[in-house]
Amino acid sequence: MSSLPGNPRNQLPTTVSSSTAFVILVGACLAGSTGPIQTVPLLLEAVGLTLFIGGVLLRRRSHRIIGRILTGVGFVGAVLALSGFVVLAPPLPILLVCLSCGIGLLVVTLGVFSVKARLARWLASVGIALIFGGILGATIVDTPPFWRLAVAVGGVFLSWDVANQAIRLGEQVGTTAETISAETNRITTSTVVAVISVIVTIAISQIPVTSDSIVGLALLLVAILLFILALSHVPQAPDPPEDT
Repeated sequence: MSSLPGNPRNQLPTTVSSSTAFVILVGACLAGSTGPIQTVPLLLEAVGLTLFIGGVLLRRRSHRIIGRILTGVGFVGAVLALSGFVVLAPPLPILLVCLSCGIGLLVVTLGVFSVKARLARWLASVGIALIFGGILGATIVDTPPFWRLAVAVGGVFLSWDVANQAIRLGEQVGTTAETISAETNRITTSTVVAVISVIVTIAISQIPVTSDSIVGLALLLVAILLFILALSHVPQAPDPPEDT
């Protein structure tokens, strides 16, 4: 008999993978940032979202009052940090890049730590798409070092894979089942694929070429495709058997 529920009532994304996806996305946003004008508000937003996540986890453990306070304070703090992008009044292209990453991070967090399981996949997908667009936009408006761009894009796709795992496991077994082993195995394998992809991309970028920005972006897109193909062939954790 399996200890995992076949038809879980609580189908929210699992905690370990959701938390890992959040941390990776924060790192990706910082790696692809356009400088202090984006980094500082992002760090403040990350602090607010960390409080929000802590509140959500406390509420799941029946500490409702403290959880609600932390959730509210964290959410308001994150929104205020986002407004910092506007207050700093950077040029419009940089502002759009910053807001794309900042709003994307907020939306992903609401997805993988949402109270409505049916919204998780949609919010996570929209948020990651916004972050990806913001990082690619940074290559046009600020041209960060190529290695940072490669790390940022690799982080986005790694977080996409990890967030999908959190949502998939939540749909299958819920948040009350023991899934840490399956989650850590998948995260480790995906991270190895991501690191190899980033290293190969950076190595290729060292080949002397002309029209650096165009060729560099082309190489990056090729690396993205290879990364997606690699992730699609990483073995998934087996589906848990139903109770008998």
